[in-house]
Amino acid sequence: MEASENSIFNMSPGYRMALFLGATGISMILGALISFSLVAAYLHVPFNQLQSIILEPANGKIAQFANALASIIAFGLPSVAVAVFTKGRVYHNLGFLVKPKNEQIILVILLAIAGLFLSGALGDLTDKIPVTAGIKSWADSLEAQYKQALLAMTQMKSIEELLYAIIAVALVPAVVEELFFRASLQKILMDWSGKPYVAIVATAILFSAFHFSYFGFLSRMSLGIVLGCIYYFSKSIWLPILMHFINNAIGITALYFVRDDPKKVESVLEGNLTYYWIFVAIIVVYFLLKQLKNNTHNAGLEKSI
Repeated sequence: MEASENSIFNMSPGYRMALFLGATGISMILGALISFSLVAAYLHVPFNQLQSIILEPANGKIAQFANALASIIAFGLPSVAVAVFTKGRVYHNLGFLVKPKNEQIILVILLAIAGLFLSGALGDLTDKIPVTAGIKSWADSLEAQYKQALLAMTQMKSIEELLYAIIAVALVPAVVEELFFRASLQKILMDWSGKPYVAIVATAILFSAFHFSYFGFLSRMSLGIVLGCIYYFSKSIWLPILMHFINNAIGITALYFVRDDPKKVESVLEGNLTYYWIFVAIIVVYFLLKQLKNNTHNAGLEKSI
């Protein structure tokens, strides 16, 4: 589908943002209702008992399914809606047209590894930031809920269950979240403001906030900035999806291999390194992003997103 010059399929950035926000609100509600309704019907439990029951280890697979389905509806539908109402073809607007080169793929894999070091170091730094007792209690509560939900979705006893978890918890969120945040929100903000790096940082802040984790906020924000730069430099959504997937898959795979040792599981969930690794990680990430930018420009893709 391609938009004509003077149709509703050629919306301005302001109208696209309004559409995006409206579609997001509707999709969030639909995603929760549909996924929870299916799970409640499958488990034969009332809605008011669903939240506690779905977190039981025995219901790990159904929790993974519900999470994946809710993500597809909540993040996928607004992305497609915005792509439809933007001038050009839908798959192009979503960032699927530009196929990454082998050199870019290698750089993104290296960025994913460096990003893990940066994320871990920022987690340690966040722990050291002094806060009031009230904020600390609130942050600990958020973190406990996050860990409980993640552990419920990653109860893996076999390779088959690991592969299922990688698809449901790593791949699906990586695809739909990148379409939502990078291919849609970041692009709208970029077109609207004309300031790419403002759009990248603003999107990264919202990306991190959506995960509702105080201790992981700086870590996910840094990941969002790197993902935003990758998309801006390459013009391809494939590369941010790849890095996001690697980041998710490494964490899930690590949980699988330490599943029988509670202390190691806790260590994987924390994922913190000493904060001074921040300086090394930033230098490496900057160098790799610069290489990616130069690689893209050398391929003749200087045109603005």
